[in-house]
Amino acid sequence: MLNPIKIAKSINHLMTNYGEGIDLQPKEKDEKGNLRIDYVVSLYRELAFPFGFIMTLKNRKTKLGRDVVWGRKHNDKDYVENVVIPKLMDFNYLKKLKPNTVGAHYYNLIKNFGIEDLYNQRFTEEEAKLGQGTINSFGHDIRSNISRHLLLSHDIWHVLFRYDTKPLGEAMIQTVTARAFNLLPAHLVGFFGAWKMARKTKSNLPWKVWKECLQITKNIDPSFALYSPLEFLEEDIQKIRNRFNIKTAKVYAKYVKNLPEFSRMDTIHPNYVDEEWEISSV
Repeated sequence: MLNPIKIAKSINHLMTNYGEGIDLQPKEKDEKGNLRIDYVVSLYRELAFPFGFIMTLKNRKTKLGRDVVWGRKHNDKDYVENVVIPKLMDFNYLKKLKPNTVGAHYYNLIKNFGIEDLYNQRFTEEEAKLGQGTINSFGHDIRSNISRHLLLSHDIWHVLFRYDTKPLGEAMIQTVTARAFNLLPAHLVGFFGAWKMARKTKSNLPWKVWKECLQITKNIDPSFALYSPLEFLEEDIQKIRNRFNIKTAKVYAKYVKNLPEFSRMDTIHPNYVDEEWEISSV
């Protein structure tokens, strides 16, 4: 943790290649010899202290948060691997959902790549270092539980906020994560991701998108981030947005319209008429 070289590598990646398709093509190995996503997840690992401790304290204030942190109920490892993941990967089920549901939008997002690669980059129980005492072991368990939940919830959050899976959209979902889940290092990803795209597009729009995201996430009900990724699959997507006060990213809609080569909007089902989004992009 707090390895300045690894942190510098991660920040350099955020400003150059983040979101360009190599994030899920890890080249470096962790302490156990496993290949890892060697940038964003590496940054979070290096900043686990003190920010992981802060995140744990804040998220344990509610029952849902405690279930996530302690790996209980909807975030129990066996339940996740035997129930949650199979359902999230049940394409026959997902593609039959009505276009207005969260699950239909989610299917449109993940249908071409699935979720295994991302899930396999989580902090696992096997990475807990033996012989370091009860406190460290306890901390590793918490990291494993939280990592499992975040990586499986990530794409659900994409569709709720409409941010797509191109670089700026990915950066904004990290800003959402920072705000909703109290994961403060994720703000670095959002900031440097916006910086990268401002340089690449030679436009101030990415900075305006980032500022808008900060405002949107300031006013949300963050409890949405503590639910199981299965919770909303069959629910009307706009009703879920209204429930948690997730406003339309109007500046981002203009970014997508004005710079279409830097977006793909895979977060909106092709058979769904998203009236708020269409009005915003006019």
